Amino acid sequence: MLIGFVLLVSACGNDACDALPVSERIYPTKAQCEQMAVRIQKVRPHVVLLCGEVHRDETP
Repeated sequence: MLIGFVLLVSACGNDACDALPVSERIYPTKAQCEQMAVRIQKVRPHVVLLCGEVHRDETP
């Protein structure tokens, strides 16, 4: 089940590699996550940020 989106930073820029979470905050919508990414990129224009889905395992 999708519970929200987390803001991630790519340590390799646009190359394929694992992205790391910027914080522990989970945004309820992708739009809110992307809005935060835009705000951060105004201060840090060279950082590569992306929003990743956060899922909760539904097995008991």
